[in-house]
Amino acid sequence: MPINDMEQQIRLAMQDADLRPEEIPAIDLYVDQITSLVADRAKEGSPRYHDRLLTKTMINNYSKDGLISPIKGKKYTKEQILQMLLVYSMKNTLSIGEIKRILQNVYALPDYSEKMLEDVYKRFLEIKELEREEAFDMITGFADRWEFDPENDADFFTFLLGLSAWSAYLKCIVQELLETRYLEKEDLEKAVAKRQKEEKKAAKKEKNTKKADGNDGESEAQD
Repeated sequence: MPINDMEQQIRLAMQDADLRPEEIPAIDLYVDQITSLVADRAKEGSPRYHDRLLTKTMINNYSKDGLISPIKGKKYTKEQILQMLLVYSMKNTLSIGEIKRILQNVYALPDYSEKMLEDVYKRFLEIKELEREEAFDMITGFADRWEFDPENDADFFTFLLGLSAWSAYLKCIVQELLETRYLEKEDLEKAVAKRQKEEKKAAKKEKNTKKADGNDGESEAQD
């Protein structure tokens, strides 16, 4: 395989097309509208991604598995669509259980909101843009460092093995980090309950303090 052909294939392999937040309508959408929206955007990427589509079955499973917020009626909000897109982006690397563990912890954050989710998604897409170029440079640099000749069968085979190991290590790193940072469901529920209890206690204390300050003010006025 000529080196120019290999470089072209590497770029094509990373040429996916993501739906941007501003391309998602402000109104709630039916599932068929969502899949069509994602499919139309995917066609702008390389042929490799044309068949890797978000389907109605996938969306229904995401909902059943608690990966997206509970749906009301038959339409999905922009927040739920963003949640789908994030699940869709992680599913090629992580298991549904691992994705669920991440998202349950994120959804339980005190400052979680649709705005936060959209900001994270936008930043994620910016990182992907940069990663495409950096990954290409890293891969070609890897080939140059080991002096691989892509037209030599043994070199090409070794090159693929090296990239496969790299991919496996990155996956293990993600798994190790998420297991360290994010709680399991039972522990998360306990942590959320504890936080809510502390927040109620703090709110009650603040209310009593304000009430006491008000009573002191009235006493001073009477004096």
